[in-house]
Amino acid sequence: MTVQPRVRMVFDADSCTRCGECFHKCPELRLPLEIAKDEIERLIHGKESKHVLAHCTTCFSCNLLCPHDCKPYQLVLERWNDRYRSRGAPPINRLVCPSLDNNVWHLLTVFLTPKEASWTQRWMSQTPKDTILLVGNYIHLLPFVVGDSRLLDRFTPVDLLDHWECGAYLYQCGFLDVAKRVAEKCRQDFAGWDIKTVVPLLDAVHWMLTDVHPNEMKVEHGIEVVNFNEWLLEHLQSREIELAKPVALTVTVHDNCYSKAGDGQYWDTPREILKQVGCEITEMRHVRRDSLCCGFGAGASGESSVRTVFDMLDVASRKLREAEETGADALVSYCGGCMYLLWVARELFDHKMDLYHMVEIVRIAMGERLEYPEWHVKRAWDIIAIMTYQLVRSLGMKFFWIREVSIADEGWKQSRFTLLRFMRMLLDVAPVRSIYKRMLRTMLPAMKSKRTF
Repeated sequence: MTVQPRVRMVFDADSCTRCGECFHKCPELRLPLEIAKDEIERLIHGKESKHVLAHCTTCFSCNLLCPHDCKPYQLVLERWNDRYRSRGAPPINRLVCPSLDNNVWHLLTVFLTPKEASWTQRWMSQTPKDTILLVGNYIHLLPFVVGDSRLLDRFTPVDLLDHWECGAYLYQCGFLDVAKRVAEKCRQDFAGWDIKTVVPLLDAVHWMLTDVHPNEMKVEHGIEVVNFNEWLLEHLQSREIELAKPVALTVTVHDNCYSKAGDGQYWDTPREILKQVGCEITEMRHVRRDSLCCGFGAGASGESSVRTVFDMLDVASRKLREAEETGADALVSYCGGCMYLLWVARELFDHKMDLYHMVEIVRIAMGERLEYPEWHVKRAWDIIAIMTYQLVRSLGMKFFWIREVSIADEGWKQSRFTLLRFMRMLLDVAPVRSIYKRMLRTMLPAMKSKRTF
């Protein structure tokens, strides 16, 4: 497949006054104003960044904070792309590359229950037609979130791991050239299927298909793209989705990074859905434009595999602490990518707050039975074992470039993953699990990235 050069959405350097407000007011960076001004100047001229490239969590807030709409986030992405071109990606990033063996989805096959395996196999193998629901890479890790819900009866659920969430997390990490190749692959695949409408379960994918692909990469798909949350709200309001009972929970809502990409178009719909099913909402200190990262985005700035993992966990735990401050019964996310990491942090740092995907709340209101929290707790420890296993393996690996975006025809290499199974078995032993958590918490202050201002 021939991929045309990427068309850049150029940061507007001419309109930028170098005021530094974008990085000064960023809820994650919070750089002193003079340092923020110096950083924007350095990034514009391609000089070495002292702070932003090492600590940005890809939260998109800077685009909304810029008083002149210069798109400073795109500048950060360009510089990360320059860095990737010159040195490649850290070895730990192999974990989220479906085109490589020993990625998280490959390793997870060891732990999927028979029911989960049947769901994911069906989503990955059935012929896309009519209206397809793009389940996505990260709900694949938590297939029980949607499972066999009646919500799926209205779609053909499709799970395409080598679409990389239509390039969303590649783009977010600044692997812009690879994201362009994925956009071309999406166009080729969509054109070969008998489909009319694509409904992404993830806002990030909706944004990629409706904005980034056509506007930044000049990749047009020629299909209708419907936001799943808007579809869900419409069907709740029309009573086409019947509710069995209200969900009488006070919840606080996590706004994911990509919810900021559309100038706020993604914030209100999830809250209206939660109100429709009976929830009362209490907000965190940082929401919407100023929402804090779930931890996943902290992986984009990683220079070291070890520090990257600790940074992600530290950011995720901070998010959970802020949610707990509200006194809500539960934290609700409408992003599958945020869910798995927040659950990992919940288990490792002994947070007590319940944590739901918004679809799970709707399913409860529909009267559907969930194995909650058992399946989430199990999966969190599955992923903890996988992250630990891959982190150990990555210590002897070099930085790498993503050469291929498609999964090979023969699929991933078959392996028993004996060491991984043994590690997971140990983590089911209560004393071992307790020691593991204490060790991680003890190491965290020394291992996470340090700020020098």
